[in-house]
Amino acid sequence: MSLQGTLDSFNLSELLQLIAHQGKTGTLEIEVDRSVARLRFRDGRLVEAWPDRRSPAELIGARLVRAGLITPVQLGMALERQRQSLRKLGDILVSMGVLRLGEFREVLTLQHRETVYRLLGLKRGSFRFRDEPVDLEEGVSVPLDVGELLMEGFRQIDEWPRLQEKIPSDRMVLVRRPRRGLPEDLDPAAVKVLALVDGAATVREIVDRARVGEFRGMEALAELLDQGLVQPAGVSRSVRAAKPRLRRRPVWDLAAGLVLAVAGLWLVWGAGPHRLSEVGKGWEQRQQVRSAWTERVARWSREPFEPAPKGR
Repeated sequence: MSLQGTLDSFNLSELLQLIAHQGKTGTLEIEVDRSVARLRFRDGRLVEAWPDRRSPAELIGARLVRAGLITPVQLGMALERQRQSLRKLGDILVSMGVLRLGEFREVLTLQHRETVYRLLGLKRGSFRFRDEPVDLEEGVSVPLDVGELLMEGFRQIDEWPRLQEKIPSDRMVLVRRPRRGLPEDLDPAAVKVLALVDGAATVREIVDRARVGEFRGMEALAELLDQGLVQPAGVSRSVRAAKPRLRRRPVWDLAAGLVLAVAGLWLVWGAGPHRLSEVGKGWEQRQQVRSAWTERVARWSREPFEPAPKGR
């Protein structure tokens, strides 16, 4: 089966349900503004979901670094080996001994889920599905149920505005509040996230290191705020350092304006009307001298040239 069209005429959720219901195996490409995401299915279950390669922050290597599992230097070494050997990045990182297979599979599966959740919010774009064989990577591929992904994706779309009201910025820094014990009904994701709250890490850093997904991480932080286990402690140091620079420019502009205003008042009132009249008279005299010279030069240019008489 080869199917193609636009998302404004064929909703993405309906397209995913069709692929799952018919148990299709193949690749679905979704293009928006020349950005192409690829979803691969086997027997109607999602096997892979790759974001556009021009979004480096969404690629698996960047996710592993933000999760604190590898360093940027280790990622650079692995990418260089990948260019030379054409092996998969996960295999190289595991063979280097800097990453365990289970950790890579966890982050990879999370990337597939997050990619689908973001795509569900699209209202425009084009798609193309083509039948083709899709192989499972032993020990790495985790087939995902499409119906479960759609239910969770729609829940996130509905709940995001509420979370953004509680946590308006991912640069916010949270600090723990003193408390003897934790509530018994606290969500496991919230317990995992709470262990990363140290009074210095931002919301974005906590969510990335928790490896529970962006929405679930934000949801866990909102629960911790509601339970009174954490509280805001401001914004990251980089944001605070930028604010004084933004305030200084208007102060200097105001000072320069005041200096110009004082100079103008001194010229009008301090110099006095008599001085201003003297300045005006001097200007008129210079204009008269200039006009006289201009007239004389013009007259000389019209008169014929006569050589001076020779002496005896």
